[in-house]
Amino acid sequence: MDKKLQKGIVAVLIANLVNVAFSLATNFLLPKYLSIESYAGIKEFQLYVSYVGLFHLGFVDGIYLKYGGKTLGKDVDKEFSTDLSTMCIFQTVTTIAVLIVAIILRDRILAFFAISILPQNMSNYFKFLYQATGEFDLYGKAMNLTTISTFALNMVLLFVLRTDSVFWYIAGYVVLYFLIWIVLDVYFRKNHTLQKGALFSFKSFLSNIKAGFLLTLGNLSSIFLTSMDRWFVKALMDTLAFAQYSFAVSVENFLNLAITPVTTTLYNYFCRVSDEEEHRKVFNYVAVFATIIPAAAFPVKFILEVFLTKYIDSAAVVFLLFSAQIFYTVIRSIYVNLYKVQRKQKVYFVKLVIILAIGFALNCGCYAVVHVKEAFAVGTLLSAIVWFFISKTDFKYLKCSKKTEMYLFVQLILLLTFGFTLPSVIGCIAYMVATIASLGILMNETLRDLMGIGIKMINKRRK
Repeated sequence: MDKKLQKGIVAVLIANLVNVAFSLATNFLLPKYLSIESYAGIKEFQLYVSYVGLFHLGFVDGIYLKYGGKTLGKDVDKEFSTDLSTMCIFQTVTTIAVLIVAIILRDRILAFFAISILPQNMSNYFKFLYQATGEFDLYGKAMNLTTISTFALNMVLLFVLRTDSVFWYIAGYVVLYFLIWIVLDVYFRKNHTLQKGALFSFKSFLSNIKAGFLLTLGNLSSIFLTSMDRWFVKALMDTLAFAQYSFAVSVENFLNLAITPVTTTLYNYFCRVSDEEEHRKVFNYVAVFATIIPAAAFPVKFILEVFLTKYIDSAAVVFLLFSAQIFYTVIRSIYVNLYKVQRKQKVYFVKLVIILAIGFALNCGCYAVVHVKEAFAVGTLLSAIVWFFISKTDFKYLKCSKKTEMYLFVQLILLLTFGFTLPSVIGCIAYMVATIASLGILMNETLRDLMGIGIKMINKRRK
């Protein structure tokens, strides 16, 4: 395995372990101590904020593509300096425009969302830049800054001020977004000397948007696909169902923290390594990884059984959403990164439009069959499976073997079967034992490779 890839995965993994610890505390304490209505209000605001990337119109993704695989020196050139200032001015104007609309409509939530646009997108600018250039230590620090500060804010509001008001939580998040952006900006300027250039360049504005617009639409379509179920639950079911479903989605986000070390480092890796045989090996490694991390659903079920009994009805949704991650992990780690590296933004966007339509139909169809919140989780799982199959046709050289596909579906069945029928502790043990058996039977060569890599890494650290 490529040494830089190994170091990148380890660096982001360590950062994510910190993130998991603080995120676990945040996502279990808030629903434990807040009212269902307040918790639902916070999750609603966060659902809106997940679409904030639409308002940079692809500029950030254009930067991501431009600097993929490159290295930033101490002195950055005028072009980069101009890109940065252009982005800042662009987002300031955008924020003001959306804020005016919110004031006219007298919509307080929309106003908070509008104010969030500038700091969120500027923070993402730096995070995407660190991913693209392989600065994974800095990316990890930026992640930790966000997670730890959010945890601190929530704990102050929850246990010091003892407030159940949605307003204070949302207002606090917006202030925090600005503080995080300021810290990232100051740190970057301290370590990189910016050159004097144009404050705003239409050339920079248009070229970066042109390069990244379809990718942004694709990413946002992906977000909409994975959040579509929550919109259905919000529109068709009561506040309790939305709160319970949102809780399941919140704990599902823990898997994203585990997946991030792979997705972020593989883009830089694919930019540097084009060997098809190596790509096939990485695909199999990711397939194994994608079936191990959903086992986290069992500890979540245990916490629901013991600690959060008022959200116990989320358990079935948790297992359905976690099982969908088996396929989403492969899609985001391999296929989405290859779309970006090979500049197939148009193909990526077209496929996402197709899967969005299919996902919408599946959610409607599942709800038509049975009017429960779990129907939307089933729709999400089926959408992930369809997306997996329509993506692999664009990268035939990867040659996903029948055994690999069989392994993924065997693990899907095992996860759902043990999750629905067994107590959390017994189910977890049964799933891990069955996973080892499946690996030995269907992915024996890949298992040996991964064990060899693990032994080498352990021996190096001992030396």
